[in-house]
Amino acid sequence: MANILLIDDDADLTRFLQINLEQSGHRVACLERAESGPDTLAGGDFDLVLLDNKMPGMSGIDFLAALQQRGLGIPVILMTGHATTNTAIQAMNLGAFDYVIKPLELADLVGELEPLIDKALELGRPELVRLPDQAAPGEPANAVLLGNSKPMQEVYKAIGKVAKSDAPVLIHGETGTGKELVARAIHANSARQYKPFVALNCTALNENLLDDELFGHEPGAFTGADKLRKGRFEYANGGTLFLDEVGDMPPPLQAKLLRVLENQEVLRIGSNEPIKVNVRLLSATHQQVDAAIKAGKFREDLYYRLAGVTIRLPPLRERGDDIRLLAEHFLRRGAESAGRKPPALHEASLKPLAEYGWPGNVRQLQHVMRRALLMCRGSHIMPGDLQFDEKASAATSDTVGVSEQAAVAGLRGAVRWALATDQPDIAARLTDMLEREMLALALAELEGNQAQVAKRLGLARGTVIDRIRKHGLK
Repeated sequence: MANILLIDDDADLTRFLQINLEQSGHRVACLERAESGPDTLAGGDFDLVLLDNKMPGMSGIDFLAALQQRGLGIPVILMTGHATTNTAIQAMNLGAFDYVIKPLELADLVGELEPLIDKALELGRPELVRLPDQAAPGEPANAVLLGNSKPMQEVYKAIGKVAKSDAPVLIHGETGTGKELVARAIHANSARQYKPFVALNCTALNENLLDDELFGHEPGAFTGADKLRKGRFEYANGGTLFLDEVGDMPPPLQAKLLRVLENQEVLRIGSNEPIKVNVRLLSATHQQVDAAIKAGKFREDLYYRLAGVTIRLPPLRERGDDIRLLAEHFLRRGAESAGRKPPALHEASLKPLAEYGWPGNVRQLQHVMRRALLMCRGSHIMPGDLQFDEKASAATSDTVGVSEQAAVAGLRGAVRWALATDQPDIAARLTDMLEREMLALALAELEGNQAQVAKRLGLARGTVIDRIRKHGLK
C-alpha cells in the first residue's frame, strides 16, 4: 500500500478520495494548496502525489516544475477537470507519472486512479530527468492539435514523455489523422524548439528527386545541377527532420537513410566528403510496417532505428466528442478567414457527424466543414449542409445502426482484403483487428468506462483491461 500526498482545493473531492483510498489500505495526507507541497515531501516518506492542476496560487504545472528544480523525483499523478493539449504535454515533459481527466462521477475517478497507483508502486520512483529552461510551447505548432478524448490524452502524454529526449520517434496513424502535428508538437516541446523543423513527404517525389531533397548535390553531379544544393538533413542541422510516410521510401534510399542514422553524416550526390549533421529524426507512416518487412519492402534494421519510440495516433472514428470539438474549430477558423460570424452546429447535424466513418479522418472533417460553411445560409449548420464523400462512405462499415446483413458484408470485405495480401497468419491478423475495433468502438460509445464495456461485451473486466493494454488503447 502507498503513502499518498493528496493536493486539491476541492474539499468534497479531497474527502471522497481520502475515504476511498484509505479503505483500500493506503495512507493519505491532504493539502489544500500546493505551495507547501515540496517541503512536505522533503520532510516525509511519501510514495506518490495526487495533484490537482487548477488551484489558487501555485498550479499543478508550477508544482511539477518546483519538484524538478529541487530534485524530488517522486511519482506525481496530475488530475484536472480542465483538459487542454498543452497541459498534458507540459505535465509529462515535467516528469509527471501520469495525467488523468476528472470524470463527472467521483467513483469513476477512484477506478482510474487505483491501477495507476499500483503501477507507480511497481515501478518505484523514476530517475529525475532535468530539462533545460525553455519557453512555453509555440501556439502555432499546437493550435490545431485538438481533442479531449481518452485516446488523444494518451497521445499528449506520449508527446510529453518523448519530447525532452533525442530518441527517434515513429508515429503510426491513418491518412489525415494529423501525424505532422504530433511531430511539430514534439519539436515545440523539446530543447531543439528554436532550431529548424524541416518536413518532407516521402510519397510526393520519385526516387531521384527524393534522394536530392534529402541529401543535396554538388555542382555538376548530374545534368542540370549547375550549383550546390543543400539537402533537408543539412537544413535541419541542430533541429528536427520529419519524414512523413517513410514506409513508402524506396529501398535504395532506405539504405542511405540507415547510414545517416548510424553515423550522423550525409553525402551530397556527387561528393565523397561526408558532412556531419546533428538532427533528431521523427517519422510517420500509415503502413503496417511489420507486413512490409515480411514482404521485403522495408528494412528491418532501419525500422528499429526509426522506432526508438512509437506513438499511435487514433483515427477520428475512435475519438468520440472530439468530432464536434474539431468541427466547431474548423467552422470558426473558416468563418474568420471569410470575415463572417461562424454558424453553430444544429443538434440535428451532430448525429450524422458522429455516425459517419471518417475514412479521411481529421483532414476530411476539415473539408466537410469548409463545404458546409459555403452551403450554409443561416445561423446553423443543418444536416443538408453536410456533404460526405459517398464513395468513402460506402467503403466503410463504421456507421451506427447498420443491419446485420451490412455488418456481415463488412466482415466479408475484411476477409477478402486479407486473402488478397501475402501476409502470414491471416486468421490471427483478422482476429486481432476485430478485437481491437470492437474494444475501441465500445470504449468510445461507453465513454471509456471499462466496467460497462466488459458487461456489454460479456467479458471479464480483467480480460478487457489486458486487451486494452495489448492493443495500445489506453
